[in-house]
Amino acid sequence: MLDVHLDPKLADALRRRWPKLDVQSATQHGLAVLSDPLLLEILAEEDRVLVTRDVNTMPEHVKARMCAGRTHGGVVFVPRTIAQADTRLLLRRLNELIEREGKADWRSRVFWLRA
Repeated sequence: MLDVHLDPKLADALRRRWPKLDVQSATQHGLAVLSDPLLLEILAEEDRVLVTRDVNTMPEHVKARMCAGRTHGGVVFVPRTIAQADTRLLLRRLNELIEREGKADWRSRVFWLRA
């Protein structure tokens, strides 16, 4: 699930490269208005990984879930060193991550993309 801070067109690009990957955009699916904790809860129930640029508050919400003994679907953090407008670099880094970790269980794992 691509968080609201990410261009929904990234989902289309990822699906072209990985046709079996069920990539969706929170914006396109009405999840943009949810609080971070509720979004993490829904994605955990659906076994969905969150890709987000929210490196300020989301890490604390993820940590709070884990400290409470609750899992999450997995989170991929996009650092600020990847510019908001640099969708090509972001797509490249996401493709690299999927190639490297694609067959693994992503539940309760946290990844930070490199710039």
